[in-house]
Amino acid sequence: MESLEQRVRRLERGRRRGLVAMAAIGVAVGAMLGSAMDGVQTQLRGSGLVIMDGQGRPVIDLGVDGSGGGRLHIRGPHGTAEVVLSGGAAGGACSLFTRAGERIVNMGPSPTGDGMVTLGDAQGRAIVRAGRWQAGGGEVWTSPATDSATP
Repeated sequence: MESLEQRVRRLERGRRRGLVAMAAIGVAVGAMLGSAMDGVQTQLRGSGLVIMDGQGRPVIDLGVDGSGGGRLHIRGPHGTAEVVLSGGAAGGACSLFTRAGERIVNMGPSPTGDGMVTLGDAQGRAIVRAGRWQAGGGEVWTSPATDSATP
């Protein structure tokens, strides 16, 4: 039968060998990761990316919309897209939304291809629009408090 002292020595030798093996593996993995981080190899490619919060809810999603343009959604704590940046055939746009999902700011190209900014009320109705939405000069349009019609 093996003495207690011999058993302790054998366990200590095995532990030292395990530590040396783990250190060697750590160095090898570190070297591989270090070499992979050089140059442009850190680029991420794909057709979409979703960043989740600690509860698994999407907070930021980046992808391609139905027309082939890029789109970025930044979502609030309730999951509603509150900031949307997009780029497409007509140009880029930025929209801001309320927590309820109503658009309150929109910046982007007008129907004539010129710049336009629209401000909305809490229900998403346009109250101020600046830009050119028909041939001719640009103008600023404001909605009467009771009229939600757009130009």
